[in-house]
Amino acid sequence: MRLRPPQATTIPWRAHSHSARVAATLLFLALFALAAPLWAANFGGTTENLPSWNFANPGYVGIYKSDTTGVTGGNVIFDPDITDLNISGPIIGGYSDGGNANGNQVTITSGTYAGEGLYGGFSDDSGSGNASNNTVIITGGTLSPLGVFGGFSTGGIATGNTLRIFGNPDLSRTALMGGRAEVGSGDPARDARTDNTLEIHTLNLQTLGIENFQHFRFYLPGTVRAGDTVLTVDNGVVIETPSSGPSIAPTTVGVGIMGSGTPLAVNDTVTLIKSTSRLYADTGMTNNVSGMAGISSLYTFGLETTLNSLVARVISIEQTDESVRKSPSEGKTASIALVTQGADLAAGPGMGNARAAASLGADNMAQAGWSGFGATSGATSRYATGSHVDMQSVALMTGLAKRLPVSGVDLLVGGFFETSIGSYDSHNETAAGDSITAQGDSRSVGGGLLGRVEVTEGVARGLYAEATVRAGRLRSDYRSDDLNPTLGEAEYDISVAYYGAHTGLGYIWNITEQAWIDVYAKYFWTHTNGADVSILGDAVTLDDVDSHRTRLGARFGYSLNECIAPYFGAAWEYEFDGTAHSVVAGVDAPAPSLKGGTGLGEVGVTWKPLPDTGFSIDLGAQGYTGIREGVGGNLSLMYEF
Repeated sequence: MRLRPPQATTIPWRAHSHSARVAATLLFLALFALAAPLWAANFGGTTENLPSWNFANPGYVGIYKSDTTGVTGGNVIFDPDITDLNISGPIIGGYSDGGNANGNQVTITSGTYAGEGLYGGFSDDSGSGNASNNTVIITGGTLSPLGVFGGFSTGGIATGNTLRIFGNPDLSRTALMGGRAEVGSGDPARDARTDNTLEIHTLNLQTLGIENFQHFRFYLPGTVRAGDTVLTVDNGVVIETPSSGPSIAPTTVGVGIMGSGTPLAVNDTVTLIKSTSRLYADTGMTNNVSGMAGISSLYTFGLETTLNSLVARVISIEQTDESVRKSPSEGKTASIALVTQGADLAAGPGMGNARAAASLGADNMAQAGWSGFGATSGATSRYATGSHVDMQSVALMTGLAKRLPVSGVDLLVGGFFETSIGSYDSHNETAAGDSITAQGDSRSVGGGLLGRVEVTEGVARGLYAEATVRAGRLRSDYRSDDLNPTLGEAEYDISVAYYGAHTGLGYIWNITEQAWIDVYAKYFWTHTNGADVSILGDAVTLDDVDSHRTRLGARFGYSLNECIAPYFGAAWEYEFDGTAHSVVAGVDAPAPSLKGGTGLGEVGVTWKPLPDTGFSIDLGAQGYTGIREGVGGNLSLMYEF
């Protein structure tokens, strides 16, 4: 069973003197101080006079509508303290007098409240208005309202609502309700239970009652110890699946540990729900459920019931599947792949365009100043990493180049700015066949230098050497709902340095005045720094990654006329490293790698729209097979100033 929970103002003035600036600053600070309690205490709501048959006092409501269009997106946040508002009426995320109240939210962080109830959504409709998919989040405070309701409907259903509780709130004088669906005398019951969820992210919570929840999710903190109690209910508790009525979907229980290490040992117990009276639960709840500590340890819990308690007992503790611990490193693999694509752009179209832009005079001496050039490439690729990573990316570079007056050789120097952006999806599979997927984005910004020297006289004419050096900043993120579904989305966001270089040797043979062939060998080195992150409470070290690649290839070109010159080529590339090592909770994790060979083919054309101008365009396409599979394209612009 895979359990998936959801989861400064600029002042437009310029003082003309020191005293004016001081006065303006003091005025701003005074206004800020006066306004601070107002915006700090609440956000997103207004005081409304609600129908007297429901409430005796005005309520505080995120969105209020008195028509059939319904309300959605209401969001009331009380932070840091609701006491200042002195509310005796209800607090409601979204109130509809005539329609649905779906997708609204209330958040309470502290303070004291004893009013007429907390409601994620409230539909006051004698027809069929529903109160569904609303959320109430409580992280602190002393709360004793008439009740805490995910959703409340007087004419429809109240399903799919969620109550989330964190921290140490005092709820000992109120009850927790997933939903409430009122019916008139003689009317059939309406569903106020299906898909309603109670999430508890703390210990030692106390309440008067719990009602109308299908799903229970217990997120045990890393400080949990054997014998701890999560929730004490000062009344009887009924969580068994109804045998009849509008909701007969089975009750589910999920347990996860938010933190690293193994705070519990085999045979330790934690009381999930304790009633001061009786507890009624399904007999089938004695079946085992799995929970994880972070992403490193897999706990198997057995659920047990007594006369008054629901208890989770640790049956076994194992290391999680390799694919779970490997998945976070796929984000680093995608990052190094993105930066290597930038290296390909700089050493390929970028170098070629810089050379073409900085044209030579007839006497093989530099005739012009600096020439501008630019190149961009895009690709969709699949990298075999032991699993695989799919990436869509775009890279851009622009710079200036110049040929220097050196007798007997063509010497080119230049500098450039580069940036790239990519999105990726990684795919792993557990030994049991479950899919472990992740997504993320990578972005890089940097710059570099390039140089090229070609012999233009004698028997070595056509022989050349080239090089680039690059450095910049790389930011990447990672997201997955599959590592520990009970604890929610696993994620990290890192910003690290990258740097690298390439060198190459080649020979250009001018077969005829129109035809030529370029045979080359290149070496690429790219490095990205590592980072330390925390993923669902587990400490994870993402190591530095180095890529070492060689490429052997050839390109043939032919000038059809002064304006059009098509070309095509092929190459073989081999990656000697590209391995993303990591350590999860102190233990080495399986490492994805880009090591292996890739064959590539290319076709393109250089077009000069007007022969007598310094402007030209290069358009090309590439295909890849091997460790990297996919297609790419590049567009290059050159202009001689």
